[in-house]
Amino acid sequence: MAKNTTKEYDKGLNGTIFDIKHQRTFCLIKPDGVMRGLIGEIIGRIEKSGLKIVAAKMLVPDEELIKAHYPTSDEKWIARLGTKAKSGLEGLPLTATEVYGTDNDSELGQNVVSALIQYMQSGPVFAMVVEGLQAIEMVRKLAGHTLPFKAEMGTIRGDFSVDNPVVANVEGRSIHNLFHASENQGEAEHEIKLWFGGEVICDYSLASDDIMYCKHY
Repeated sequence: MAKNTTKEYDKGLNGTIFDIKHQRTFCLIKPDGVMRGLIGEIIGRIEKSGLKIVAAKMLVPDEELIKAHYPTSDEKWIARLGTKAKSGLEGLPLTATEVYGTDNDSELGQNVVSALIQYMQSGPVFAMVVEGLQAIEMVRKLAGHTLPFKAEMGTIRGDFSVDNPVVANVEGRSIHNLFHASENQGEAEHEIKLWFGGEVICDYSLASDDIMYCKHY
């Protein structure tokens, strides 16, 4: 009995390790990133980290797709957007009411959503499925803070954008932060299915896989 238990454990452990090494996440270069010619730069950073692109396409998303992508019916998520927008006021001698016309997180979040939908339809986006060791967390680190002015140098947003939610909201637009990456496993699975459901996702090995992820000596 102990022997069988060990076999089952080994099989489960190997399966878990395989899943960690081949985790998939969804990434999206937003209209400002495409129009600024940053597709190659962003893909290069992803690939140089040891991750690989297993599916990709360019399109102009319609409103239905954007609303399905973001949890626009989730009141907590909308309120969080409002809170995040207000965080841009830190260190400034301004109040949320003065800048945004409201101090209510939900109201402010709804304004952010409306601007986001317009922004995401303003031009083509470049959608990708990225695979590799802990891909979800790795791509989030590469992307940097959602608010570009808070993103560290060396990240995608930190190196290529300095946009601020205060300026964006006063101008009646979405913050231009170049890039989206799934936040967790559930979000990644939802977004991959939404954007690439029924399409081919490639399965291949990189020449560097054995050096980076396997015992080769």
